[in-house]
Amino acid sequence: MPGKKLAVLLVDDSRTVLSQIEKVVEASEEAEIVGTASNGAEAIQKASELKPDLVILDIVMPDIDGLAALRVLQAKQPEIRVAMLSSVGGMASKAEEAFRLGAVQVLGKPVDDETLRALLTQEFERSTSQSGN
Repeated sequence: MPGKKLAVLLVDDSRTVLSQIEKVVEASEEAEIVGTASNGAEAIQKASELKPDLVILDIVMPDIDGLAALRVLQAKQPEIRVAMLSSVGGMASKAEEAFRLGAVQVLGKPVDDETLRALLTQEFERSTSQSGN
């Protein structure tokens, strides 16, 4: 379907981080933001309503953290791809757990714009190649 973009749900309790990621996604010709959330519970609810292709999900958040939200998303909507956000200091074990739970990538904070663009391109190409089959 021409013009279809990668639908992205952004989840982070930091407005600063959300702003940075929003700028990169909005500048992309391949992706569009379909919603934002500030905690895991909101992420689960919005993912159910919005059916995004990709959720970019912070690991450490109040309420339900990112790893718990990832478990629920993988159980309820395994077709959704999830990339995690992680503050770099002391998070290696959480990043490893995120990969074990099914995350496609773990991005360090602050998020590198080029790495984020590469993720968007990779997921866009994956979604368009699957929809063409």
